[in-house]
Amino acid sequence: MLVPLKRHAVALPALSLLLFAATQVVAAQAVAAPQALPGKELWLFGGGERICSSVEPEYCEASQLAAAQQFFTRQQAQTSKTFRCDNKSLQLLQQLPHWPVDADPQARRIQVLQALGTKRGQILSVAELEQLAEQLKLNGDEQSAIEDSCEIRPQRPDGSTARMAVYWPGTYAVTQDLFQRFVASARERRQLRQPQTPVTQKPRLLLITASSYNPYEWVDYYQQLFQAAGADVDWLPLEPALSQQKQPWDCSAIEAGRLKHSGQLRRAERYPELAVQQQQLCRDPKAMADLVEQADVVFINGGDQSLTLRAVTGPDGRWLPLVERLLQRVRFAAVPLGGSSAGNAVQSGRPLGDIAMISGGRSTHALQHGALAHDIDAPLCRLTQSCGQVLADEQLTYRPQGGLQLFSLGIADTHFRERNREGRLLRLVQDAKAPAGFGVDEATVLRARFAPDPDGNGQDAQLEVHGSGAVWIVDRTAAKGDLTLSSGAASVTGLRVSRLLPGDKLHWQQGPGSKTEQSAGQGGQVQYQGQLSCSTPSRQPATQVDADAYAPLALPGLSVRWQLGSNGQAMACQRSDGRWHYLAQPLSLQLNATKG
Repeated sequence: MLVPLKRHAVALPALSLLLFAATQVVAAQAVAAPQALPGKELWLFGGGERICSSVEPEYCEASQLAAAQQFFTRQQAQTSKTFRCDNKSLQLLQQLPHWPVDADPQARRIQVLQALGTKRGQILSVAELEQLAEQLKLNGDEQSAIEDSCEIRPQRPDGSTARMAVYWPGTYAVTQDLFQRFVASARERRQLRQPQTPVTQKPRLLLITASSYNPYEWVDYYQQLFQAAGADVDWLPLEPALSQQKQPWDCSAIEAGRLKHSGQLRRAERYPELAVQQQQLCRDPKAMADLVEQADVVFINGGDQSLTLRAVTGPDGRWLPLVERLLQRVRFAAVPLGGSSAGNAVQSGRPLGDIAMISGGRSTHALQHGALAHDIDAPLCRLTQSCGQVLADEQLTYRPQGGLQLFSLGIADTHFRERNREGRLLRLVQDAKAPAGFGVDEATVLRARFAPDPDGNGQDAQLEVHGSGAVWIVDRTAAKGDLTLSSGAASVTGLRVSRLLPGDKLHWQQGPGSKTEQSAGQGGQVQYQGQLSCSTPSRQPATQVDADAYAPLALPGLSVRWQLGSNGQAMACQRSDGRWHYLAQPLSLQLNATKG
């Protein structure tokens, strides 16, 4: 009996050591194992953010205006544009391939050039050029071409280009809060990916200015804005004149390509430092790819979402390889992406390709004439005779397969209540058969944090609103009817609408739906779990809730009538400034053709 005991006495410590070693290995593996990352996070800025700058001093807080002006003077900042039509600019206008008018373009070109010749060499302010434009009855394309060819590069005494300047202390606190929250989220998510990174290290923001006709114009502005908000900023200089070339890119052809793709002239002369930076990155594709890999957060500016898409796709319509990688990092690597105005709208869609992106239009025309799937022409397309179908300026248009296919809940819209866009968004949601639409007011952000999903088509997201305006949401997953006036009348019922104000939160979760719905790329109804930052909603007379948004319309040949709530009442609460909050209230819309 003693021998076995001795054997056990010897063996037990060895076994303990083995168990201890195994435990340490497991513990080490647990430490080394990467933390599960959250799903994608999108920031949809509604546009119109009030930022104190040298070109928009009217957006400075009144108490800070004097300090702001002193700052702009010290910075030798650009404050406005000036123009001088010299021999070179007049020759450039003379040599344009076509003059951007429909009738007798050559006679019109001669008339305009003769008028500009009387101002040869004179420095003109924006107001003076506008006055000349009125006298000549210039259309928008003519005026744009003249501005580009005659704009003077503002210079500092040392010969460098004068830049726009942003004065952060003069920017309204509510606006500062939007951008600081955005940058703070980037820092938090970076720590999940890279916990070894010092928390004090600033997140790297990748700035894309491709939504602008002139991709150089707002680079300095946004770099200063985000640096003040707490980020280091890199610029990704994509634009259609670059990306629409066959690869490998001819970097020397960018300037010439701008006339075709963006209707731009002499931009490299006007912004020589940024043009050099773009050329350097164009010639070093690895450096551009590295910017994508290093990014902790991405921001897309406002302008035209169709331009953004042309800048991030090649001539075959497919994502550029570095953009494909960028989208992967946003969907699966916890890199937040935000955008303002066009940078918001371009996020719409999902990889299934069944959620559209809005590209233009106005509510009154949309309600009467519906939506049209249409590729938007390049700016100033008449200069190169490349225009497609001519549409009314008010025509509601969309891209059926969506934009960046990131905001997978529905169609996003911007400048919302300020431009009365409920009608156009509802019409597009209905005509394009999208599950929902999300309209964001100016100076407002809809933050959407998605649950992880394997393919980017997720329908489960936590939504919250920040800023000073509201977010309007229309859910058509249970809607019936259509808005086609085939018999003189049309209606849609079963809609549900919400108006969320800052502080409001909503868990949006769309069910899987029936097999028929799934085969059509659709889901079931939305489940709501909301929290409004107001007193408990109570029954209110429906005609008093958001009365301006749902006011009856009498248009030439059409009457429009909204009906909110049920039995004449809606569950809502009102903020002290008169703005309404409500969640998932019934809504119907009735259209009737009229004489006139």
